[in-house]
Amino acid sequence: MKLTIIGLGLIGASMAKAMKATAHIAGVDESSRIVRQALEEGVIVEGSTDMAVASGSDVVVIAVPVGSIVDTARKVIRHIDENTVLTDTGSTKARIVESIDLDFPSFVGSHPIAGKEYPGYAHSQADLFRGAMAIITPAGNTRQGCIDSIKRLWESCGASIRIMDPFVHDRLMAVISHMPHLLSYASMRLADDLRIHRQLLGAGFRDFTRIAASDPVMWRDIFFDNRDNILPLIDTYMEELKHLRTLIEENKAQDLQDTLSSYAHIRRALYGHSR
Repeated sequence: MKLTIIGLGLIGASMAKAMKATAHIAGVDESSRIVRQALEEGVIVEGSTDMAVASGSDVVVIAVPVGSIVDTARKVIRHIDENTVLTDTGSTKARIVESIDLDFPSFVGSHPIAGKEYPGYAHSQADLFRGAMAIITPAGNTRQGCIDSIKRLWESCGASIRIMDPFVHDRLMAVISHMPHLLSYASMRLADDLRIHRQLLGAGFRDFTRIAASDPVMWRDIFFDNRDNILPLIDTYMEELKHLRTLIEENKAQDLQDTLSSYAHIRRALYGHSR
C-alpha cells in the first residue's frame, strides 16, 4: 500500500513512523529540510514539497492545520485517482467534511485524539496513537469501503475507532478540548511575571497550563473554525465565574462549598476517585 502523508509535523510524522513497516510512505511538507530529514531517517521512502508525489497513492492523509486542510485537499486531488481514499487529521470536522465531500467522492474525515503540547517533526513518535481514540466522521453518502480503509489505517497505528457525525464531533470537542485549551492559553496572561518565582510553581499550575505551550497556529485555526460552538461556551463560562465571584464577594460560605462540591462530583463521575 502506498500511503502519502501531507504535513510532517507531530501528527503526520508520528503516523509515518507508526506505519513505515507496513506501507510505502511518501511524505509532503512545505519544509524541504523536514522532508530531507525524514528521508535520511527512513521515516519516509519518498518525499517532496510537491503534491505530485501523491500520485498512485492508495490513501492520502492531510495532516496540516485546520485552516489549510480544505485548500490542501483541493491541491492534492489533482494528482490522485478518484478511488484513492483521502482523509485528514483535523480537530474540527463539520466545515471540512462538507467542503471536501463536494469536491472528492472518496473523502473520509478523521481526528486522532492524541498529541503533545510540543508540535513539530522533532517531537513525533511511533507510539503516539497507541491506545488513543480516532474519531471517523463520514458524510451521509460516504462509501463504506472508504470508511473501512480509514478504520484499518488508524487501527494499524494502534488507535481505537469511534464513528461520529461531524457536527456532533465539533460540539463535543468544543467542550472537552477546545475550551480547555482556550482557558489554559488565557491563564498565561496572569502568569507573565511568574518566571521569577519558578521554584514555587506546583503540580496544579503545571497541569492546568501544560497545553498553553501547544502550537498557536493550529489552535488559532481551531478556535476560528469551531467558533459557533466555542463562543456560547465562553459566555457560559463567564456566567459561571460571575456566579463564583458573587458567592465569594458576599461571603456565602455554604453556597460556595456546595458549588465546589458539585464540580468535584462531576469530575469524580467522569474519571473515578483514583485520578
